[in-house]
Amino acid sequence: MQSSLKILINSFYGYLGYGRALFSDAGAADNVTQTGQEILRRLMTAISSKRGTVVEVDTDGIFFVPPPFVKSERDERQYLTDVASALPEGINLAMKGRYRSILSYKKKNYALRGYDEKILIRGSSLTSRSIENFGRNFIQQCIEALLNANIGRLHSLYVNLTTDIREHKLSIGDFARTESLKDNVDDYLAAVEKGGRNRNAAYEVALASGRGWKRGDRIAYYITGTESGVKSFANGRLAEEWNPEDPDENTAFYLKRLDEFAKKFDVFFTSAEFRKIFSMDDLFGFSPAGIEIITKKLEPEEVPSDRRESDLVEPGIWLDA
Repeated sequence: MQSSLKILINSFYGYLGYGRALFSDAGAADNVTQTGQEILRRLMTAISSKRGTVVEVDTDGIFFVPPPFVKSERDERQYLTDVASALPEGINLAMKGRYRSILSYKKKNYALRGYDEKILIRGSSLTSRSIENFGRNFIQQCIEALLNANIGRLHSLYVNLTTDIREHKLSIGDFARTESLKDNVDDYLAAVEKGGRNRNAAYEVALASGRGWKRGDRIAYYITGTESGVKSFANGRLAEEWNPEDPDENTAFYLKRLDEFAKKFDVFFTSAEFRKIFSMDDLFGFSPAGIEIITKKLEPEEVPSDRRESDLVEPGIWLDA
């Protein structure tokens, strides 16, 4: 029932603000937005005034760190009740979840560490379904290490994966990419010849295979060659053609991809410390001593204004427990 009501309520702004709708009303649509903003402002102010720290805000709720004296779940619920007293009559707060720590990365990109130690990741800037499996697993494990402040783990993850790539220890399922063909191959080719789009690895692999691929088909491929800067569309090959007895994946290319994934975490360290962590230079051994995770606390300037997008306020890079 709550989910159904949420969908209904969230539709008000979009319908009222649509000029061609039968009962469109720009003023009423603006009132919906302004009312939502005001409620969020009051809630954020109430949390801050009671020594809490707002981390993430969207039109569905707020992630915040309670003050130090709030220690138990019972304390948290009482704190929530106190905060709710600042809201207009009829507006009630509900605790959707409790988490041991949070990593706030970018708008709509964050990770939560639960009290059961499970990690929940949201946002394509952190990880997405389109990247290679080895990259997704690496990012997820790095996030877990960050949430646990385990710098040594970050370094070992990078070193071990670099070694596995160099020594061809990954399977095709680890480094192949799978994409859906959004257009027919003939339409793609015609668009390329007319200069309407760039060449794409998935389509080029489909063309080279000689099979009757069509729109909607999913194709898995990997990159061959020896140089890190090869063009994917010129060096793609069907995943099923990979031979584990004679692996020909482009290790230089995938090492570059690994560095691209590691780069996501450079905001958490100084440049020197980042290079030290994500490096194979272990001549004198790696030690996490003295390396600290950088966090930034910035006050949000504005609350989300577009209910259709549910944009998050971006206080900055956050890692808190």
